[in-house]
Amino acid sequence: MSDTIVVYEFDAKDRTNHYLDAVQVSADSKLQDNQTTVAPNGSQFFNGKEWVDELVSAYHYDDNGYFDYFSSVPEGSELEPNETLVVPHDANGAGMYKPKFDATQNKWVETLTKEEIDALNKPVPAKPTAEQQTISLLGQRVAQATADNAQLKQDNTQLKQMVSMLGQTVAQLKAQSTN
Repeated sequence: MSDTIVVYEFDAKDRTNHYLDAVQVSADSKLQDNQTTVAPNGSQFFNGKEWVDELVSAYHYDDNGYFDYFSSVPEGSELEPNETLVVPHDANGAGMYKPKFDATQNKWVETLTKEEIDALNKPVPAKPTAEQQTISLLGQRVAQATADNAQLKQDNTQLKQMVSMLGQTVAQLKAQSTN
C-alpha cells in the first residue's frame, strides 16, 4: 500500500488562485501547477506561499509607464513585471485621466494638462429626444401654416377690392350705356 498525502488545489487559470478542493495523491507524486501541500486553514486564496482571505488590486502599466488595467490578486502575491500596488490617484486622492507610473518615485503622475482635462469635462450638448424633434417639426409646420394663412387672407382682401372695383366699373358702364 502506497503512502498518500493531501494536496490542496486552486484555480491557476485565474490570478486570484481561489481554493477548489482537497485531494489525496500518492506521496511520491509530483505536484501540479495548481496544487500545494500548504493547508488553507479556512482561507480561500493562494498567493504562492500561503493561503489568505484578502484580494488586493494590482495596477498594470505598459512599457512606457501608462496605466493599462488592474487585476485582483491574493494579498502578498508576487507582482508581474510592470505592476504596482500603488493606486493611481493624485496627491488629493482623486483619480487620474491618463496616469503614468514613475517607478523612481513609486507614484503615478497625471500626464494630461489642465486644459486637456477641462476639455474632457466640457458638457456635451444633449441631443433632442424623438419627442422633442417631433414637437420642433410640428412647431415648424404650424409656423408655415400660419404664414400661408396670412398670405391667403391678404390675397382674399386684394380679390375683394378687385371685385368691388369691377362692380363699380360695371355700374359706371351701365350708367353710360343708358344715357
